[in-house]
Amino acid sequence: MDVSTSLLDDPKVRKLWRHAPDHAPVAFTAYVATMAESWKAGRRVTIDDAWPAFLTFSQPAIEALVHVGLIDDDGCVTPKAWRGWFAPARKRRQQSRDRWTRYNAKRTGDTADVPRGSDVSTATSVRPSVPSVSPSVPSDRAPLRAMRSTPAVMEARRALEAKA
Repeated sequence: MDVSTSLLDDPKVRKLWRHAPDHAPVAFTAYVATMAESWKAGRRVTIDDAWPAFLTFSQPAIEALVHVGLIDDDGCVTPKAWRGWFAPARKRRQQSRDRWTRYNAKRTGDTADVPRGSDVSTATSVRPSVPSVSPSVPSDRAPLRAMRSTPAVMEARRALEAKA
């Protein structure tokens, strides 16, 4: 259920506390329960059907809600409030669900079809055994040979040659 964080600042809710301070806590709780039940059902539900089981029923609380305009004469959230809040929220949530469905289908479809790295565009090229172009780096390997002739490297090389 989408509920505005400024619900307590709503002019009608403030009017409820001024009009019926003795019934306002019960009335407000019943109003929120009615909104929740309506949201769950996807349609406006009467306050009688949505009345919370933990609250003693209070007709004066319902009358106070009708008086300030939070519910209509039928005991439902007003049509204007319902259309202005539920319909856009339902649309926004459905768009989000659709977006996630598309994302998940694409995500599972991409990984199920071709394993990562197996695509031609991501495969590494094989270097030809004979280069067709002369190398851009000089082939003077003397400094490299000097680095490779340390005792530890020589020992490792002998061990590898012995295995081969």
